[in-house]
Amino acid sequence: MKIKLLFLVVLIVGVLAFGVTRTASTIQKENPPYKDRLKWYAKEAKTHGQQKIKVPAPLVEYLGGASTITSDEAFASSTVLIAHLVSQESYPRDDDIITWNKFAIEEVLSEAQKLPCPACVPADAPSTLLPLQSGEFLIPKTGGTVNIDGVVVEQTDNDFPAYEFNQRYLLLVSLYPPGVARTMGGPVGVFTIGQNGNLKPVRENGHRIRKDFREKYGDSLENVKSHFKRL
Repeated sequence: MKIKLLFLVVLIVGVLAFGVTRTASTIQKENPPYKDRLKWYAKEAKTHGQQKIKVPAPLVEYLGGASTITSDEAFASSTVLIAHLVSQESYPRDDDIITWNKFAIEEVLSEAQKLPCPACVPADAPSTLLPLQSGEFLIPKTGGTVNIDGVVVEQTDNDFPAYEFNQRYLLLVSLYPPGVARTMGGPVGVFTIGQNGNLKPVRENGHRIRKDFREKYGDSLENVKSHFKRL
């Protein structure tokens, strides 16, 4: 009798779990409206009795994303620095979620000779993140988690992982006033720094910059530093 009862409980739990997964999948397969998509997803989740839902991230084209740009060209048009994350805040927009990442600079290896696109100024930073302290800057990035009408809406960009706390980064950035930055080619200009000084791209790709870091610098932070010391 106990075995039958246990089997029945497991079966019920399995059916419920399947129902939640199927419902979430069904919602995301429907065609959301062009505007106010996040609110639409939240409303649909509520209709299906869900308190949390994951939604797809939009396709983003990044400045400097051309795969033929070399590391030397990227260094000339980027500020190359070592930094770590100190805070994050996510905000919903009509169609996506933007997470503002506040970084503290540990070391500047090289300053950009010129901005690749002086007119490509990022969106205004939220007032809650301003003013910035000396050595701080902000990077806005698609994706994050917000609460909309009581539903937790999570948006993940699989092509550009979220920045992590307690992680040092080597970043190739374009810095704009008042301290807002864009990374070269989105994830292309972002490398994590391991405890042994090894550099690892946040996303493996076929970009020329990635190839140069591997073949010219051996994915080594010290080798990159040595390159700038020789200039």
